[in-house]
Amino acid sequence: MLQLDVEIVTRKQMNLVGYSVEASLNDDVLGAIVVGLRKKLAPRVAEIPHSVDRSMMLVQVYPDCDWTPDVVYTHIVAIEVDHISAVPEGMIVHVVPEGRFLRFLHQGDESSIDATHVAINEWLDLHDYSDAREFDIERWRTPENLQNANNFIEIYVPIAKKGIFTF
Repeated sequence: MLQLDVEIVTRKQMNLVGYSVEASLNDDVLGAIVVGLRKKLAPRVAEIPHSVDRSMMLVQVYPDCDWTPDVVYTHIVAIEVDHISAVPEGMIVHVVPEGRFLRFLHQGDESSIDATHVAINEWLDLHDYSDAREFDIERWRTPENLQNANNFIEIYVPIAKKGIFTF
């Protein structure tokens, strides 16, 4: 469920290390792709040097096209690191540039987050923000509690008004 305390935040560049896959939303729903990436990363977190904390990030990078649930886009499940040094075998590095974001909160089980994303898109339209965006980020502070009704997931959307990104 979308919480109504939306805020504008500035985030410094984020260096992420983890796994990436190209898939559509329908592929993810059918194959639990993001869940699989999270399960693959969890036992290897200790191998990643310079982690900021124990939270995980989901970065979803969208192509520049009309979006449907069949459009293939990039799913990255990773942890943030202070700086990039040795990257464990099979993992990737992704850098999110410094920028301003709208920070939304989803409360509840992760399985209900699709409704929150729909509500976010409605909020963006209502407040004159462009729905077209290059990416968004989910921050799972306690990945082991994602199935808990009291769980909170932070969702960051780059600020874009009238189609202009503010990076």
